[in-house]
Amino acid sequence: MKILGYLLFLGVTGLAPAAMSQQSAFTGTWRPDPQVYGLTQKTDVIGLVNGHYECRSCSPPYKVRVDGHDHMVEGNPYYDTLSMRVVDDRTISKVAKKAGKVVLEAQVLVSADGATMTEVQTIFEMAPRPIEFTTHFARVSTGPRGSHAVSGEWRMTDGDLSNHAEDTIFRVNQNLLSMSDRMGRSFSAKLDGTDAPYHGSHEFTSVSLKVIDTNTIEESDKKDGKVVKISVWSVGSDGKTMHVRFDDTHGHVQEQDGHKVE
Repeated sequence: MKILGYLLFLGVTGLAPAAMSQQSAFTGTWRPDPQVYGLTQKTDVIGLVNGHYECRSCSPPYKVRVDGHDHMVEGNPYYDTLSMRVVDDRTISKVAKKAGKVVLEAQVLVSADGATMTEVQTIFEMAPRPIEFTTHFARVSTGPRGSHAVSGEWRMTDGDLSNHAEDTIFRVNQNLLSMSDRMGRSFSAKLDGTDAPYHGSHEFTSVSLKVIDTNTIEESDKKDGKVVKISVWSVGSDGKTMHVRFDDTHGHVQEQDGHKVE
C-alpha cells in the first residue's frame, strides 16, 4: 500500500517589487489539475491469496494477514501497523496506524470486468482536516489462480483530491503575500526572503519567499528552521494556468499543473 504524497497546491505566490502597484498574477483561487500518470509510471505488484496480502512493489515490501487485526509493518515512514479486511470478491479495506493512531483508511474496488481498480484513501494527520484522495489504476497482468481480484500488476492512470479540498487562495498586497486553503493552513510572508510562521501544517513551521520574476517565485518551506522543501511556482502568460516544481531534501522531485478558478 502506498500513502500517496499528493502535493497540494499549498504554497506561495509573488510579484517583483517593481511591479507591486499592479495586480499580481498570483492573486486568486487556484486548483491543481488531476494527476495524470504516463506509461513510465512504476507499476504496483500486489497479491491477496490464502488470507495474506503482499505488496512486492512497495518500499519496503511487506506481507500481512488479512483478518481485520493490526499487524506490524516494518520500515515504512508513514505507518507501523496495517489492518486489512476482505469486503467481497472485488473489494478490500485497509486501516494504517502510526503509534496507535489512525493515519489512513482506504477502500479498494476492482471493476466488474477486472480491467480497472479504484482506491479511495482518507488520509489523517497530514492536514488539520482529513484529506480524501481517489486513485485509478489499469490492470497490466492478473494475479495467480484463486487469488482475490485485487491481485496482479497495476499501473496508476490518474489521481485527484475529492471535493476540491486543495483549493488555495493567494492575496498579494504591496510586499506581503497571504495564503489560505480549505484545510486550515495559512501564512502571511514578505517577498524579501525573511521567515514567516506557517500555520496549521504538520509538515512546516515557517516559510520564506524569493521573487524570481513577475510570474515566478521560489518558496522554501521549513521545519524548525531547516528547509525541507523548495517549490518554484510559475504562472503562465495567459494568467490562468500555473506550473509548480517541488523538490524535497531527499532528492524527490514532483511537478504539478493547476488553473485559476476565480
